[in-house]
Amino acid sequence: MFFERGFARASIEDIAKQAQLSVGAIYLYFKSKEDLYLSILERSLRALGESLDKANDPRTAWDQLAAWAAAEPECARALAMVARPELRATLTQEVADGLAVAIHQVRSALIASVTRAVNSRAYRSCDAGAVGETLWATFLGATAVAAAAGNVGGSAPVASDLFAVIDGSLRQNSVRAAA
Repeated sequence: MFFERGFARASIEDIAKQAQLSVGAIYLYFKSKEDLYLSILERSLRALGESLDKANDPRTAWDQLAAWAAAEPECARALAMVARPELRATLTQEVADGLAVAIHQVRSALIASVTRAVNSRAYRSCDAGAVGETLWATFLGATAVAAAAGNVGGSAPVASDLFAVIDGSLRQNSVRAAA
């Protein structure tokens, strides 16, 4: 239902009807509509994290992030919801903890892909943790800007161009301008 209508237009009543459950049954398992919505994001992020764990380098990992956002645009939009301060009160501890673990798995996989690039000498020596976190923040920012541009118009940077700036600055064979 969320994927057909989006979060705002999907009602718990419609979700319950589609699932052939009562509204009360939904609320036995989920504290709120947000709780249900983000539990779906959690499962999607866990699958993404498992996929990213297999990425041999940051380019592959970035391409997997982009493919995930394209294949699951509603989950990519849900990711932005996690940053809302008022959200915590609407989530069960189980969903909040699950999201934290799933996001950590994705971030750790990005860091591991950078570490593999450094170890293979594709990237120059760098703080793999900081670069992995920069990739994650860049992905989140690009996703948010693209969503805003889609909502109100305007342009958004091409996410692959943003990645290319980070990647190019770390490649062993990148040519740097003389200072």
